Amino acid sequence: MPFSEFDWASPQELRLLASLLFSETREGALLMLYPVVRYEPWLDVEDLDMHDSGIVACVRSFLIRDAVPAVRKSWPGQFGGAEPYDRPQLVDADEYSLNRVLDFWKSIKPKNYLLLGGAYALIKSDMLSRHHEFWEEAIISAYIAMEASFALILRRLRLEGCENPGARDAGGWIHRHFDEHFGIKRSEKFQKYFQQFYDERIMTLHPASRFGDLPYAPIMHDDLIHLRRSLREILAYLSIGSHGDDFHEDRRSNSRFIDE
Repeated sequence: MPFSEFDWASPQELRLLASLLFSETREGALLMLYPVVRYEPWLDVEDLDMHDSGIVACVRSFLIRDAVPAVRKSWPGQFGGAEPYDRPQLVDADEYSLNRVLDFWKSIKPKNYLLLGGAYALIKSDMLSRHHEFWEEAIISAYIAMEASFALILRRLRLEGCENPGARDAGGWIHRHFDEHFGIKRSEKFQKYFQQFYDERIMTLHPASRFGDLPYAPIMHDDLIHLRRSLREILAYLSIGSHGDDFHEDRRSNSRFIDE
């Protein structure tokens, strides 16, 4: 990897975080991660048999008893700041497609820096969005993830035989693999890949552009909500090459609605 003073997480750590992030469902609860930088309890995997249920129970106990309280005390603002610190906030596993985590883990290659970079940007976007005053920066991080997804789709199109693919080709790819399944016709106005968001990105990052001079970013809170959900699903599909059960169930429900 190239040297950086912002080596926030290793490829293997990002691989795990991305596998968890991608296990969200289309309309389910968000899995908003807030990794604590530089806090890393180590487990000797060469000496620990993680197939042993007793060992797994000990590791889980350690995390809840020692690691989680240490993180909560260091970062109380991210956990509501409520005492006692020894009570981690757990969620219902049924909220997510956790049965796909191992598939994501196997499909995400540690040297697929572009995919990891897209997941990294989405996680940073989630972290920034925890603070109201940094929502604009959260959207900018989502723009980085959008650019990563765009580049990944262009590479996929080249492998499929498309020469010199561009934004319109990427928009068509998204329509074929996502929108078309729900009976959505391709809009003549927005045929390019995330066309509206790319225009807003230019206006956000360039105060003086072809759109004129702007004193602040012309973006809305809803932009992050929509873009973040869409990009998570796109990156998940690109990593594993298939949709989850939630997608197919949503498609079947949508088909019944159209028929009625």
